Amino acid sequence: MKTIGKRLVILLVAVSMAATLGLAGCSSNGGGNDISNAVAQLLEGDVTGQIGKEYKTQWFTFTINSMSTNSSFAGYTAASGNKLVIANITLTNIFGSSQPFGTYDWFVLGDNTDEIYPLSPLNDKMMPESFSLNDKETVTYDVVIEFPEDLKNPYFMYTEIDEKGTAGTTFKIPIK
Repeated sequence: MKTIGKRLVILLVAVSMAATLGLAGCSSNGGGNDISNAVAQLLEGDVTGQIGKEYKTQWFTFTINSMSTNSSFAGYTAASGNKLVIANITLTNIFGSSQPFGTYDWFVLGDNTDEIYPLSPLNDKMMPESFSLNDKETVTYDVVIEFPEDLKNPYFMYTEIDEKGTAGTTFKIPIK
């Protein structure tokens, strides 16, 4: 009985937090849906994102400024049967000290597939494979990932993983 009581309290706290977050963001464009989405995200640990909206992780904020698909980018052409997703991302370190970042943070995932990681940088506008940002420092880079054209339900993703390897929130944006 005590376990059920604890779970109920946790659920009520999550619903209350989601309602508070949802009410803070209510507007004429469907605040009620924001509340139900916030509840689902708190309970599942996933955030289905939107282009142009800033998101906060444990270490940084990020905005996917734009995202498109194409067959080529910066002189690179996707293999037959593949396409490229090109995401322009702005990152700001909010951790309080210098932190490592890189292309390894981003991936594409679809139904019945393993993570597909970005191309190595083709120019200085693409995110480096590894770099550090000082506290409050902001950068904007392109991240380019080649994936199969027939991949079902592809998402551009980031998952919080701490220094112990524990996964936190997963942020995902559908690739259209």
